[in-house]
Amino acid sequence: MAMEPVAPQPKSGPQAVGQRKVVIFMLEDDPTIAALVQDAVEMQGWQLVHRETCAGTLEAVKAAKPDIALLDVNLPDGEGYSVCEALRREAGCSAIPVIFLTSRGDVTSRLKGFSAGAQDYVTKPFLIQELVARVQAHLAIQARQAALSEELLKSRLHDRVRQDIMDMVVHDLSAPLGTVKLTLDMITTRGFVTDPAYARYLKSAENSLEYALVMIAGLLDLGAGTVKVEARALDYPGLVQRLQKMFGPQFEIKRVALDFVPPAAAVRLVSDQTLLFRILANLLSNALKFSPAGAAVSVRVAASGTGLRLEVTDAGTGIPASEKEAIFKKYHRASAGVPGSGIGLAFCRMACEALKGRIRVEDAAPRGSRFVVELPSL
Repeated sequence: MAMEPVAPQPKSGPQAVGQRKVVIFMLEDDPTIAALVQDAVEMQGWQLVHRETCAGTLEAVKAAKPDIALLDVNLPDGEGYSVCEALRREAGCSAIPVIFLTSRGDVTSRLKGFSAGAQDYVTKPFLIQELVARVQAHLAIQARQAALSEELLKSRLHDRVRQDIMDMVVHDLSAPLGTVKLTLDMITTRGFVTDPAYARYLKSAENSLEYALVMIAGLLDLGAGTVKVEARALDYPGLVQRLQKMFGPQFEIKRVALDFVPPAAAVRLVSDQTLLFRILANLLSNALKFSPAGAAVSVRVAASGTGLRLEVTDAGTGIPASEKEAIFKKYHRASAGVPGSGIGLAFCRMACEALKGRIRVEDAAPRGSRFVVELPSL
C-alpha cells in the first residue's frame, strides 16, 4: 500500500548518536514504501538498513545495531509481531524502540503490537513527515534516557570514589587514634598527672577520643554495609555508667542537663551491649548538638513485650515532618543548620535493623525531638 506523497522535509532532529549516524532498520516488503522511506531517511542524514522478509532479520538487526526499528506486520514469511518478540528476547536488541507500520488500524491489532513490545504504531497510508516525526520523538526520548543514565553513572562513580576515600582515611585514622587512647590510659593509670584541674582536662580528652573511635567504627560499618552482632545479656546499669562517663563533662560544659531516668523494673534483654552503646552514644551526641544551654536531655528505658523501648528526648528545634525519614539516610544533614557528618543516625538505623529492631523520631512536647528505639530479645 502506497503512502501519501509529501515534499521532502529538512533535517530537524538528531542526525548522529555519539560519533555515528542514526541507523534506522526497516522490515518492509513493499518496494514503493521502502523507496519513499529511504529518501526520507537520507534527507534527515540517517542511514537505512532494509530487509524484505522475516528470515534472517534478527541477525541483521544485531549486526546493524539500529537506533529505531520499523516493522511491517504482514510479510511473505511471517508477521512483524514475531520479529518484535524475538528482538525483546535478545539481550543486545531488547532496548531498541520498535514502530509498527501496518494497514491494520483496529484496536485489537494495536494492542497485539504493544503486547509484542512495540513503542509506537503508524497506520498505512501515512504521511512520510508523520513517520519522521515519530522517529524523531523516539530518538529524543533515547537521548534523554542516555543523558540520565550517564548522569546516574557519574553520580554512582562519584559516590563510590567518595566512599573509597572515606574508608581509606577512616581506616588509617584508627591506628594513630588507638595509640593516643593507649597513651592517655597509661598517663591516667600510672598517675603521671596529679593536679586535679589537669586530670579533668585529661579525662575530657579521653572521653572525646572514645567518641571519635565510636564514630570511626560507625563509618567503617556503614562502608561495609553490615555490623557484627554478639548477643548476650544486657548490663543496662553498666551501659548508663559508661555513657555518663563519656558525655557527662560535655553536657556540663554546654550547661545541658543529662537525665537517665531509672527503669521501673530491672532491664532484661539479650542483645549486643556494644552496638546498643554506640546507638545511644550517637543519639546523645545528636541531642547535645541540637540542645540550647539550659535545656535537658532525658534517656528512658522500659519493657516492651519481650523486648525494650528506649527514648532519648531533647528540647531542641525539632525536626520537620519532611525530614523525619531522610535523617536516617547516609550523609543527610538536617536543615537546622547545625554542623554534622550525616552518618550517626544512618548507623543507628543499620545497627537497629541488625538487632532486629527499629528506630524512629517523633515530636516531643512542648518542643524538641524524641528518638525511639525498640529492640526485641535476640
